[in-house]
Amino acid sequence: MTRPVTDPVRCLLAVLALCLLGACATPLSRPAPERKLYNITAQRLESLPAATDKSVLKVRPLQVSPAYQSKEMAYRLGETEFESDYYNSFFVQPAQNLTQLTEQWIGRTGIFSNVVDSTSQVMDTHLLEGMVNALYGDYRDRAAPKAVLEVQFFLLKNRNETYGVVFSKSYRKAVPFTAGGKDASPLAAAYNQALTEILVELEQDLRGVK
Repeated sequence: MTRPVTDPVRCLLAVLALCLLGACATPLSRPAPERKLYNITAQRLESLPAATDKSVLKVRPLQVSPAYQSKEMAYRLGETEFESDYYNSFFVQPAQNLTQLTEQWIGRTGIFSNVVDSTSQVMDTHLLEGMVNALYGDYRDRAAPKAVLEVQFFLLKNRNETYGVVFSKSYRKAVPFTAGGKDASPLAAAYNQALTEILVELEQDLRGVK
């Protein structure tokens, strides 16, 4: 007949082994941090009557500097130090998002008879191109962070299938916001304000040069 194990030392070792297994398993059972997605949603609320001069503006996809092409939000921590945030990202690629918002905004200004995207087969009278040179949260001063957005726009006019630049300007905004810890909502809201201010100025300039 097999005798039951009664050795206190062996029992203690068995309990310790079970505790160690439980401790090792605990971190694996913790849920991963939740990823949060944001969109820049700046919009011109009022739509004005379209011009009657049969002008057609075609908006080409905005180009984005390679440093800011990713969906992951970028943070500037020092003069040459940047980091990306896997857990706080844009819902769509910044280039697509900013292009669509720019097209919609200008379409509501009434400056041109029609505003179309680059896939349209309609013959254009003007082209709008742009380059996003900065799109990051500036945390060099942790007590006063800013959302930095810089876009350079070019307006080209179609003269018998030959395009010439009639206007170009770089717009840069640094909008302060209150950091919310790991919550990037304040940064996203500041991006909205920055883009709104840029598009308001672009609208004014286009009215003067068209």
